[in-house]
Amino acid sequence: MTQIKLGQALLIVCCIFYLIWWGVAFHPDHGNNHTSGLDGILLLITAGFGLSGLFINMLGIVKIPTEKGFTSGIIIIAVGILTYIILLYGTRVLLHRQVTTELFLIIGWSMIEVASINRAFAWETVTIDKAVIFLTIILIAAISSLFFYLQYYRVKPMTGYIFGMVPLITEAITMGIFVFLVR
Repeated sequence: MTQIKLGQALLIVCCIFYLIWWGVAFHPDHGNNHTSGLDGILLLITAGFGLSGLFINMLGIVKIPTEKGFTSGIIIIAVGILTYIILLYGTRVLLHRQVTTELFLIIGWSMIEVASINRAFAWETVTIDKAVIFLTIILIAAISSLFFYLQYYRVKPMTGYIFGMVPLITEAITMGIFVFLVR
């Protein structure tokens, strides 16, 4: 469980740097170059914390517990992929919105969180009640993130700039709750 909690902590730091990068690079007065100079440095730091957090978190998830969780990892992966495909199609074809990396990140993050709480439950470091509460929080964070993601191009630039920050905040808070809930 220590690896998963450490991975979650690194992902929280990733969200903080992502938020800083977003705040600097996507301000409406900034322009369209988001990867050079300070922007590039912040993006590299963000990626470093994100990839290391993901790697360490996954090392903890793939450890075989004595008991199985509330679902299999294959189901989590299959539902995640299916959800991504449906949202990709719906976003692009039905809503005519440009698809960006954030859609993949939102769905991928949701899968990691479900897998993490699944392992915590399997290792009996959370009760089923706490697991259900956390799954509900994940669902709320994912739906709100998708809402703000879909609205980004439909609102004024400053509103979109603020909307782009909301998923980073809700996901960091959600992972903080995980670290708090799990013994």
